[in-house]
Amino acid sequence: MQARTLLLPVFLSALASSGLGQSQTTIAYESFDYADATGIGGQTGGVGWENAWWSGGAGTDAMTTSPGHDADGIKANTNFDGGGSYRRPATVGFEYMLDGNGDFGADNSTIWLTFSSRRIGGGDDQYGGLSLFLGGVGEQLFIGSPWQTNEWGVQDHAGGGASHVASGSIVDQLTVLVTRIDFQPGDERLRLWIDPVDPYPAGVPDIDVPIGDQRFDEVRIQSGGPISLHGYEFDRLHLETPSLEAGTALCFGDGAGTPCPCGNDDAGGTGGCANSTGGGSTLAASGSDSIGAADLVLEASGALPGQPGLFFQGVNFINGGSGVIFGDGLRCCGGSVVRLQVVVPDSAGDAATSGDIGGTGGVVPGDTRCYQYWYRDPSGSPCGSGFNLGNAVQVDWQP
Repeated sequence: MQARTLLLPVFLSALASSGLGQSQTTIAYESFDYADATGIGGQTGGVGWENAWWSGGAGTDAMTTSPGHDADGIKANTNFDGGGSYRRPATVGFEYMLDGNGDFGADNSTIWLTFSSRRIGGGDDQYGGLSLFLGGVGEQLFIGSPWQTNEWGVQDHAGGGASHVASGSIVDQLTVLVTRIDFQPGDERLRLWIDPVDPYPAGVPDIDVPIGDQRFDEVRIQSGGPISLHGYEFDRLHLETPSLEAGTALCFGDGAGTPCPCGNDDAGGTGGCANSTGGGSTLAASGSDSIGAADLVLEASGALPGQPGLFFQGVNFINGGSGVIFGDGLRCCGGSVVRLQVVVPDSAGDAATSGDIGGTGGVVPGDTRCYQYWYRDPSGSPCGSGFNLGNAVQVDWQP
């Protein structure tokens, strides 16, 4: 694990500078760079927060200590049994991620949550980490070292309290924890990576589990247990979400345009015609439509796990953008077709491009192009063709 830890400053630098990310949008960020050796209660630094830090009782605040985990600035340190500090991310600008009560976690939204942490040297805390809370309900999810595990993991309070840990992980060693939560109808999907090289990893996670249906409006850092020496350290806390789509989605398998070939409309109305899973595959674009930035990513969801699919580009929007029947779906893009990339979806049916889409497609500023994902569905496809397509995305390319 030591070799991986040496990458920590590079990782944190990349995370802070990319924001913030070419394809991610910051919801809230905190580096804890306040005056050394002070409680963080009442502090209002960072970005994207609705209120100041606060604690559940007098003297239980997390404290600032020097140096920070990247040897630049300050970090936070919990130092009271069962104590810590809370803060609410601001919701302005993220209304599309909120449920009907104004809480984060609307279905079909995604949160990336990243922070660095470790148990203090010689400490014997029985748990320590970051929690997602919902006011009036309580703790929903704990990320860190669950109670009496001494390993990194999560505890699913919304789903009954089960803990999931990465066997062999070391809480006394400085570690970057990267968590992705995909909020879905019913249970959510959680993936956790320990010290990944990529700030937004796409590889196999250390933990990949369903968690109970949940929402949150507050985060907490805390540690404790029946112990003698208290403390977990925290730094570089990010909450992020994939940037809004760079393109315009069209040509849905919802029956509003060209009917799906055998009545296999997508009930959700956001993807292509329904496949053997009962729903359609949805194509979206994140990043930007800038050729120079070269950061556009095409993302397909709801395809068939383990079955290859092709991302392709066309110059025409077939049948005025309503498409024509092709296999079990609708072909919406045509004319001078460019094969961009073959990608096999993961176990959830998700697939995404890598590399420079604009460069591969040979586009120039002012070009408008049509994109689609064509994938195999060999077993139980509704119309029997063995293949299908997602909806289309239109991108108007800029310099």
